[in-house]
Amino acid sequence: MAGSGSHAVPASSAAPAPTGAPRSTNEGSPVRALLREVRRVARGILGSDAYDNYLAHHRVAGGAQPPLSEREFWREKYAAQDRSPEGRCC
Repeated sequence: MAGSGSHAVPASSAAPAPTGAPRSTNEGSPVRALLREVRRVARGILGSDAYDNYLAHHRVAGGAQPPLSEREFWREKYAAQDRSPEGRCC
């Protein structure tokens, strides 16, 4: 069969990955990035990122007092809303 065509190797088996090679860390990365963004937006809409924002502001602005614990923060936030309900829809 000398000259009866080429002996092409199918593309799927042309260059197998070496065994033990690390998997790509970017697998599924567009999906993960999308899910992270959806989570970030949802937390912003629902207000559940308020404590994280408070801590970031406290780090930048500093202050004589240590930051409130998360429990203290939410207690104070809800108390302030109860004292001044005009900023809420319900």
